[in-house]
Amino acid sequence: MPWSEPPLGDVEAMLKVPPEELRRHPGFLYARRAGWAAAKALAYARGGDERTYDGIAHRYLSACPQDPFLAVETLAGRAVRERRRQRTELPRDLARLAEQRELLAHRHLVMPDGKFRVGIERGLLYAMAEAGGEVVGRFPLTVRHRTLDGLSKPQDVLLQPTMSVRRHLTESRWLPLDELIRYARFPRMRDASQLVRGVFPGRHHVFVSHRWSDTAQPDPDGRQARLVAWHLVVSMCEAVQVAHRRGLHTPRQVAPAAMNMPVGLAGSDLAECLLVGVLREVMDEMSLAPVAREVEQVGMDALELGASEASEDIGLERLSALLGALPALPPLLERIHLWYDYTCMPQAPRTSAEEQLFRSTLESLFLLQFAGRTLVLLDDVADYLSRAWCSLEAATSLASTAGGRPDVLHTGGSARPAGPATDTESLRSLVIDRQLIIWRGLLDTEVFRKQTREECLRRLGLDMAEPGDLPYIYDRMLSFAVPNGRLSRHALVTGVVPLPDMGEGKILIPMPDYSGSQPVDGGRPVRAIGSLDGWGGLNLRRYIEERQTDAGPPDMPPYWRVPGPDTVGTTPTCHVAVVAECEGEAVLISSWVRRHRRELEKQLRVTVVSGSWTAVDPVPVGHLPYGRLRARSVRADVWVVVGKSGLVANDVGQALCRLVYEARLPAITVSLDQTEGNVEQIIGDVTPGAPHSGLLSGWGSGYEHPSGLLSMHLYGHLLQWGASVH
Repeated sequence: MPWSEPPLGDVEAMLKVPPEELRRHPGFLYARRAGWAAAKALAYARGGDERTYDGIAHRYLSACPQDPFLAVETLAGRAVRERRRQRTELPRDLARLAEQRELLAHRHLVMPDGKFRVGIERGLLYAMAEAGGEVVGRFPLTVRHRTLDGLSKPQDVLLQPTMSVRRHLTESRWLPLDELIRYARFPRMRDASQLVRGVFPGRHHVFVSHRWSDTAQPDPDGRQARLVAWHLVVSMCEAVQVAHRRGLHTPRQVAPAAMNMPVGLAGSDLAECLLVGVLREVMDEMSLAPVAREVEQVGMDALELGASEASEDIGLERLSALLGALPALPPLLERIHLWYDYTCMPQAPRTSAEEQLFRSTLESLFLLQFAGRTLVLLDDVADYLSRAWCSLEAATSLASTAGGRPDVLHTGGSARPAGPATDTESLRSLVIDRQLIIWRGLLDTEVFRKQTREECLRRLGLDMAEPGDLPYIYDRMLSFAVPNGRLSRHALVTGVVPLPDMGEGKILIPMPDYSGSQPVDGGRPVRAIGSLDGWGGLNLRRYIEERQTDAGPPDMPPYWRVPGPDTVGTTPTCHVAVVAECEGEAVLISSWVRRHRRELEKQLRVTVVSGSWTAVDPVPVGHLPYGRLRARSVRADVWVVVGKSGLVANDVGQALCRLVYEARLPAITVSLDQTEGNVEQIIGDVTPGAPHSGLLSGWGSGYEHPSGLLSMHLYGHLLQWGASVH
């Protein structure tokens, strides 16, 4: 089915402001101008020849007003920045010297007084006077100091729940690290005589995600094998050193207020996993001491130097010689098991038995990633994420890796990354942003039926060597494509923003300078009142199964009412406000709410009389069935805000909850991406006493923004100002 662009309204007409309108409504011009930014960004994004989702996203973000913080990262935008960086790049030695500047700068002992913003990069916490403004404090996370000591708490790294899937992986094959070092390459499965079957406790299992360099051999020169071997060996040495200095059973400290970054003596996530999952399982302080002495004698500097030159260690001769000086270390290396497709799956041509093993292994790929911590071998990021299998593995790793942060090894450089990697510096951030775009493509295909599955993957820029892999890849994408909520000041807000009707022509509104906030401890003033199986509201696979074969796209306007509900008068009336990440997701969730309305009414003892949806889309690249925004007054006894947990607790979801709470009405949230205790009632305010809302008198029909508003303009220009506000 060919792609057709949705109507965006008459942009030229919208840009013309009649003088008589300006005279009658002084606030009209400001609301109109705020709509121009969204209209121009949409027109520019969809006015080019490129119809790939990534290209539309890049054009949209390029046309949005500049903001100190990066919005959503696209592959096209990354390529532009990379070309700019190459033109202005310093020589490598000077670049490394410049990187030391921040580490050597003056460091404060305590946080500055007053309000400030924080950012984390390369192991330093920055305090800034404003977003992107002057740095008023630098705090290295690796050094204990009283500012973060009061905010930190003991918390070990989460391990993969390997044993929970053990019985499903009895036929899986794994390559021990010491065997990889002996082979000095990833052998073909038929040539690997020492593969281990199944998964076991006290082992660290690694799922290696990588590009194939050649159609016949993924690693013809053995470079990937050399980098992986050095990376894991040095990480084990790091784990030994941290365990010895901090204490084998002493947990690391993390700061929740600093994005759960480690504080004080801590290793990389991989080293901490080896410490908790291997060293604590098989060693005590006495047996650890000789291994630590060996590592100290060799020195971490020598190990890091070897890792930096890993690609030149042909045959892993230098690594083998190094291990000869560490006789106590190899028994620990035997406990690191790797899954690498070329080695652990039968390759063509296959016998009938091998074909059966190949198919069963293919069906258990998610369980393999669930059992083993994913290690992504990354060289060309754009090429890696343009390959359907690699993109799928990267997305799966976010859902299957404990803590949501897979390990990344950049194969174009050293086998050891320089300094701790934060989300913005790692593959994780880019994959999360890619999920936003993939999700829009799937919604266009399955909910709006705008394209075929083949066309969907083409517009997503995902290539496959074997076209026959499409059904499996697409089916897996349906399970792992749901993004977890992305906040952006460039997000396009469309649909209906419901506002509490206080009677007598008055409504409660968010103040123009409203901004969401979170308490330092990360908690929210809520009380769990039940659980609701709401995952079906986001489950595209279930939606496909439940819909009729010949049914068209669901008709879900941004505001709807239940005609003549049976129980009105016997139970409190309820308005359901859906907050979604795009219009496709809003339609998907709203249709689920309509189908399962009775379950919600029964659990909350209410009668649903109306509903609305608000889409807050960081990358509006998909179909826009509505594409407009307006506020609407709503009268109901109880309000239920439904969406993903990130959207419910922040931005529009948080604003709605605060308004309803200040209107002295019960405010209930339902987080669809959670299963236990996901029905909560708001019992307080995050920042009591702050002026979040005002009472607007003389409310009329409100102004409709023909192309929506950017999130940065939402509360300042949602309504026409000039009426009486208290």
